[in-house]
Amino acid sequence: MNIFVNFIKSFFLLGGGGDGKKMKKGITWLVLAFIVGSFSSIGAVNAYEVGVEWTNTYGFDYNDPDEGLIHFGHLSGCDDDATDFYNKLGNDGWSKDFNWGDANAWEEDFKKESLGGTDYNWIDEVDFAFYAGHGSPTGFYFNNDHDDKKLRGIDTHHDAEWGDLDLEWIALACCEVLKNSDDDGEWYERWGYEVFKGLHQIEGFDTSISDNPNHGETFADYMIVNEYTIKTAWFKMADDIESAGKRAVVIGVCDEGYETWNDHLWGHGSVASDNTDPSCLFWAVHTV
Repeated sequence: MNIFVNFIKSFFLLGGGGDGKKMKKGITWLVLAFIVGSFSSIGAVNAYEVGVEWTNTYGFDYNDPDEGLIHFGHLSGCDDDATDFYNKLGNDGWSKDFNWGDANAWEEDFKKESLGGTDYNWIDEVDFAFYAGHGSPTGFYFNNDHDDKKLRGIDTHHDAEWGDLDLEWIALACCEVLKNSDDDGEWYERWGYEVFKGLHQIEGFDTSISDNPNHGETFADYMIVNEYTIKTAWFKMADDIESAGKRAVVIGVCDEGYETWNDHLWGHGSVASDNTDPSCLFWAVHTV
């Protein structure tokens, strides 16, 4: 019965309007609530939710406020990268909430409400999020201005504040976002305490990575089929896909009683409790 619910959800979320604007999730759920209430035999929506976004189409110069002038070439593997992750979790029983790509992948979906973002409708309304696209130590990039081309994280400015609603884990198949040290701050200053507000982990890279369509699928398989911890699955994925010398990173909570070091995907092992104000974060690195 969940198949029918997910079909209806996909119709509203992926069908979109003629102007390309996204339908708000709250409206979608209002429609779903009416449908479920009217047809009680449909059954419950899946307990855990996944959402993904990706950008392939770049091909422009961007005057980055932190990195200077950057030319972003087109990518080719980000759509499959994110979509395969999305489908793998869906096949494991997760509710597939949204899959936004290119012009429909928006920076504001990841940004906190106090800065004009709508993460409360998107990234922080799912349990696991995934983004594939260009990145740098100070953020990751989109191809449109909804409402910026960059989701920014530096020592003095943080667009993201994740986990205050639902998000446990977010994986970034992007270059260098979780770099250890940068002129604009150490890892914990850019993507640490100001970002973790209930979030368990961020998966990413300290180095550049390949434009490979298989990060997401491989990562999901290691979590689901092998039932590795999320951290180990991310590192195993990097071993399989990236070249020697590339460094995969996981940032997570390490406060006593809230350690996320051994978090598993829901249904495949233990998961730590949320900590909305952590005082201890780890930065774990694995070199291929």
